[in-house]
Amino acid sequence: LINNAGVFDPTPSKSVQGYDMTWAVNVMSPFLLTRRLLPLVRKSSDPCPRIITTSSISQSYSLPPVANLFEQNGPPKSAHGAYSDSKLGDRMFTVQLAKILGKKDSIKCLTMDPGTVNTKMLLAGWGACGINVSKADNTYDLATKYGEKQISGTYHFGGGGSRDATSEVKLEELWEKLEEHTGCTYKDIN
Repeated sequence: LINNAGVFDPTPSKSVQGYDMTWAVNVMSPFLLTRRLLPLVRKSSDPCPRIITTSSISQSYSLPPVANLFEQNGPPKSAHGAYSDSKLGDRMFTVQLAKILGKKDSIKCLTMDPGTVNTKMLLAGWGACGINVSKADNTYDLATKYGEKQISGTYHFGGGGSRDATSEVKLEELWEKLEEHTGCTYKDIN
């Protein structure tokens, strides 16, 4: 499973439920989709099934107060700030999912920076400062042989990233709020 859909919204908007659209699409949606598809990933005939979630080198260095991330109908956030927070959220989701699945599953949970690629999103937010899409292969690498060799819960291709990505307290707090606000739980995984 590759959670690669994402948005960078230069004009802040809200989801139908009132959440910041960038947070809703980039973090809440993969959380919910992954839980719904987890039974199918578990049934994979691949000896090393993976759940790969796209983060970014642009992830925030620290997590803002979690309540602010889930604020409904709150004030608009800056486009770049919302995007950076969401990419840290994706990384933290992956780290915590790896902990939850642990050794009872052969599923590897991996996250990565896809590279600075001239996608529609990069062009809208930062301009043409990356490589051609045809040369972008970080996602492919994690989905093939390179990914098989990696440790579950790890981040690839984008530097060290955030100090909060491995904070037990922050990981648990974010996970609890994701479950509360999506109405989706992973507590029933056995």
